[in-house]
Amino acid sequence: MEKELLGLALAMAWGVLPVCLRGQDREMDLQEVEVSAPSGKMYSELGRVLTVLDREEIERLPVRTVDELLDQVAGLDVRQRGTGGVQADLSIRGGTADQVLVLLNGVNVTNPQTGHYNLDVPVNLADVERVEVLQGSAARVLGVNAFSGAVNIVTGQARRDYVQAGLTTGSYNTMGQEASASYGTGGFRAFASASHQRSDGYMDNTDYDMASGFLHLTQRTERAGDFGLQGGVQYKDYGANGFYSLDYPDQHDRTRTFFAALTWSLNRAHWLWRGQLYWQEHHDRYELIRHSPVGRNHHQTDVGGGKLSAAWLSAAGKLTFGLDVRDEHIFSTGLGEPMSVPRPVPFEQDRYFAYAKNRLTSTLFVDYAGQRGRVAWSLGGAASHVTDFGLLYAGGADVGFEVGDGLRLVASYNSAVRLPSFTDLYYQSAVQAANPHLRPETSHTFELGAQYRHGGWRVEADVYYRLGDNIIDWVKLPDSTRWESRNLTDVNALGGDAGVRYDFGRQAFVRSVSLGYSYTHLNKLAAGFDSKYALDYLKHKCRLTLEHRVWSRLGMVWNASLNDRAGTYADHATGEPTAYRPYFLLDAKLAWTQRRWSVYAEVRNILDTHYADYAGLPQPGVNWGAGIRLTMNNEQ
Repeated sequence: MEKELLGLALAMAWGVLPVCLRGQDREMDLQEVEVSAPSGKMYSELGRVLTVLDREEIERLPVRTVDELLDQVAGLDVRQRGTGGVQADLSIRGGTADQVLVLLNGVNVTNPQTGHYNLDVPVNLADVERVEVLQGSAARVLGVNAFSGAVNIVTGQARRDYVQAGLTTGSYNTMGQEASASYGTGGFRAFASASHQRSDGYMDNTDYDMASGFLHLTQRTERAGDFGLQGGVQYKDYGANGFYSLDYPDQHDRTRTFFAALTWSLNRAHWLWRGQLYWQEHHDRYELIRHSPVGRNHHQTDVGGGKLSAAWLSAAGKLTFGLDVRDEHIFSTGLGEPMSVPRPVPFEQDRYFAYAKNRLTSTLFVDYAGQRGRVAWSLGGAASHVTDFGLLYAGGADVGFEVGDGLRLVASYNSAVRLPSFTDLYYQSAVQAANPHLRPETSHTFELGAQYRHGGWRVEADVYYRLGDNIIDWVKLPDSTRWESRNLTDVNALGGDAGVRYDFGRQAFVRSVSLGYSYTHLNKLAAGFDSKYALDYLKHKCRLTLEHRVWSRLGMVWNASLNDRAGTYADHATGEPTAYRPYFLLDAKLAWTQRRWSVYAEVRNILDTHYADYAGLPQPGVNWGAGIRLTMNNEQ
């Protein structure tokens, strides 16, 4: 069976079945601190593909939050527990939410407590200039936990002055306000934003109230280089009906996020220097029963780190080396090891942390990239020392070949490591029992791909095979009422993505059409137990997007997707194993855009499909949203 699947995927990779939505694909410079593709390079490292969703595409799509935007990428599985960006788990190529590295403007903001909070990023969708998605391991440069992929969220960096404000509304008494501004003079640029959203929720105990603020300052100097300072805060308060167990429909969560980072870059002669210092603090108040002290947990994670790299450019290529240090700490009422002296819980009265845990990860990395004629390559490795786990290694190589006439072939091999989260190691509750002796996950991934760009055509396909060892999952045995964290044996993933997009032009009636498909197969079945994450994955995902004009400045976008999830879940009423059912979704957005203002209306789940990303946790039926945005800038 796997040989047949591999043959099919190889055919896809060579362009026989090129049907996958991937947005705008650009070359990726893995040697940069940021996951980006800056201009002015001596050459490009051609062995990897980066999927980019830029500002223009973000504004056209029928999406309202960052997690909804990421769901537009065919190879990504964004499993939502609620609406409005309350909480979603991001999965790449069948991996779990803890196997994805998330960055904000190139700074690692991945949450060490649990992947459920990886998208607690203090920015609003209106702040996002672009989102970059790397599918596949990047651990040799980005470090541990870049296991199945990485996502970089880039905020507004337009080199223009403007002030912008927007209002949104929608089903379930949903309302939102947002404002942002950008100003620059000389080498200085400032960007600031603030937003607020609230909703009564689409069913009982799914209400939410959220706010965020973000500031990004940059200063360019001739001699000292370029400096960046960014900071953000976020507040979330939401009903978590059945989020972690359907037996408790009155769960509630309240989180606070604080973030700050300083970045620096300097180009001198043949040397490129990059550096960053960052800090992030996340507070979580979880209630098993809303407004009740029964089952209430408090957690505070503090992450501080720094990264310094140097690249030497020569006729022989580019040699990059550096040091990455990251300290992760948690105070908790249940996660970690007992404290000798309890610590008061911030923002609470008469509540104390009784447990804590700290781990330090220090990584040395080196990478070499070169190009000869039509062939370009890069190879390197990283050695990390982690408290409690010792030395861990990652490495790999990428190669690209320009065939000509817009056709490019790529191949890569990369290994990766993922550390257990603090929840994996220590979480104990009425429905969960963690294992403090878990070992890190490891993987080896092989990938082949092909890309074709010519005129309005964007075609690409790839196939991958990932060998995973000690994969961590939460499992439940038939005679048990508790989920247990375990290191599974080998869990190997075979899959492929393929896609085609054609842009007819902004003046044509049909402006663009894109069709995408992704396939994932894991070879380990959940025999004898129920798998919560690792063996519960999106097997088939097909997405069609059509954009067309209606009249003058009025345009419309249709978005259709077919999803088929592998795995089973225990039926809430009977307890019997139940297979996930495929579901089809159809969304549409109508927008009128002027120079100074824009207005839109959208309808999601037009066919009122009954579906769930997590077993037994229903998502909303047909719902609508609308908004208006006013802009004043120095070009008007």
